[in-house]
Amino acid sequence: MRCSAFAVICALLLVCGGAQGEQHDTGQTFLTVHVSGDTVTNDDAAERLEVRGNVRVLVYTSDPDSPRAAIHAEGVQVDLAANTVGAQGGVLLRTDRGAFRGESLHFDLAADELKLTRAAASVDVPRPDGEIFRGYFFGDQIEAVGGSQLIIINGMITPCDSEHRPDIAASAARVVYDTDTGKGTVYGGKLHLLGTSIPLISAVNFRHGGRPSDAELQVSLPGYNGYDGIYLPVGYDFTAADNPWQASIRARVATRSHIRGVASLTRNTEAYDLGLYVSRHQHMIDNITRRLTVSQVPELKYVRRLDVGDVSNHCEMGIDLGRFHERDPEPGSVTRSDARLSGWLGYMHNPEQRTSRNGYWWGATVTQNLYDKGSRFRDFSLETGVGGPIGSDLSGSLSLIEHLTSGRSSFLFDDVDIEREAYSTLKWQMSPLWAFYADGRYDLKNSSLRDYGLQLSRRSHYLTFSVRYDFSEKSVGLRVDINGLTGDTKPAQTTPVVTDQEVQMTPEWVYEQAYELMQSSDPARIGPLF
Repeated sequence: MRCSAFAVICALLLVCGGAQGEQHDTGQTFLTVHVSGDTVTNDDAAERLEVRGNVRVLVYTSDPDSPRAAIHAEGVQVDLAANTVGAQGGVLLRTDRGAFRGESLHFDLAADELKLTRAAASVDVPRPDGEIFRGYFFGDQIEAVGGSQLIIINGMITPCDSEHRPDIAASAARVVYDTDTGKGTVYGGKLHLLGTSIPLISAVNFRHGGRPSDAELQVSLPGYNGYDGIYLPVGYDFTAADNPWQASIRARVATRSHIRGVASLTRNTEAYDLGLYVSRHQHMIDNITRRLTVSQVPELKYVRRLDVGDVSNHCEMGIDLGRFHERDPEPGSVTRSDARLSGWLGYMHNPEQRTSRNGYWWGATVTQNLYDKGSRFRDFSLETGVGGPIGSDLSGSLSLIEHLTSGRSSFLFDDVDIEREAYSTLKWQMSPLWAFYADGRYDLKNSSLRDYGLQLSRRSHYLTFSVRYDFSEKSVGLRVDINGLTGDTKPAQTTPVVTDQEVQMTPEWVYEQAYELMQSSDPARIGPLF
C-alpha cells in the first residue's frame, strides 16, 4: 500500500504547528490536519513534536477523490529533522485503501518506509464489477517499502477477517506483495485449508490487482493429472523483492513425464514488460486436444502498453525473438526446431468487461511471425462479444472470433486452432449457494462443437468448491476458488481491521466540513476536530 498519506502528515504537521488546520485560498483544493491529545510538547530547537494520551490525527483535503488518513494511538512523536513519525500503544491507522493495527509504528519519510509491530492489516482491491475484495495480513511485523510493497514477517495472508483457524490462508516466514503489479510471493511457509496445513516446498507466487491483465491467481502446488501423474513443483526467486529485475526458476518433477521448467529474468513496470526466458519441455495443447512440449532456448520478449485515453481502451504492442524446439510427447516423435521473430499490435475496448463476461467488448490483433528457415505466418484476428443477465437466475456471454491467416507456421503451438469460432458461457444460479456453469467453443467454419466444459459449484463464506469436466483435457477435477479472487465469485462480506468509527473518521462529515471551511475566510472556524 502506498505511504504517500504519511508524507502528507509529516509535511502538514510542520506547516500547521501540530494543533490547527490551515486554510488555503477560497475556491482551491486545500489540506487540513487535526491533532488532539492530553498533552502536547513542541521543541522548536530540536524540531520535535510529541503528543501523549488518547492521540488522534486526521488528514484530509477538500477534494473528495484525494486520500484521507486517520491515526489513533497513546503516543505520537514527529521528528522533523529526521523526517520520521513514531506511534506507540494501540496504534490504529485508517486510509481509503487499507487499515493497519499494531503495537508500535515507525515511518521514515526520507526512506519511504513504514514498520508496524505485532500488526494486522487489511487492503481493499477494487474489482471491475464495482465490488471490493479485501485481503488480510497478520504478522510480527508489517513493512511498507517504496510506496507499493507490503512485506509481512512471520505472519499470514488470507481473505478471511480472522486469523484464528481461517478457511484458507498462507503462513510464512516472509510474504511480499506489490500493489502496483499485483504480484505476491510467499516464502517458506504452509497453506492452510479448512484446518489442514500443507507445507509449501517452494516459494508460491500469486497475482491479483495491479494491471487488469494480471488479475489472476498463479499458485504452484503438488497435484495429479492424467498427463503428468503425481507432480511436484519446485522453484526459487534469486533477486530481492525491491529489485526492479526479478530472476526465478520454476520446475515440475512428475512420475509420468519429463522434468520441465522455465528460468526467467523479467522487469515489469506500468508501461512495459521485458523478459528473458529459457525453458525445457513446457506443456502446451494444439488443435484443442493434441499435447505438445515446447522448449525456449532462449526467448526475449518485450511488451509495451500504449496510452489510448482511459481504462476502457487497452492497446499494446510487442515483439519477441527466440529459438524453439517442439515435439509431440509420444516416443520417437519428430522434433521441429526453428528461430522465430514475432511482432504484434493489439487493441481491446472494455477489456475488464471481456474478463468478467459482463457488458460488451470488441478488439483486433495483428501478429506477424518470421522464421529462420524461410516460413512466414500472419494472423489478423477480430473479436466482438456481449455478456450479462439473461433472466433472474441466468447469465451468459457470446463472443465471435475471426482469424484471417496467411502463410505457414513452422510450429504447431503458434498456429490457429479454429479460424472462425463462437465461444459461449452460461451460468445458472440455482440457489444462493449452488451454481451450474457451461462453456463451449464452436467451429463455425466446419460446423462442429470442438471443446466444452461443465461445472457444478457450491459456495461457502470464503470459498467456492466445484466439480468440473473438461473435454479437451479428458478429465474430471475438483476446483477450489477464493471468493472474490478467482473465478467469477463474489467477495465475502468482511470488516476491515480498523473501522472509520474507531478512528472517528466519517467521510461524509469530513467532506461537508471541508466544503464549509473552503467557503469561509474566518480563521476562527478552523479548529481541532476532536
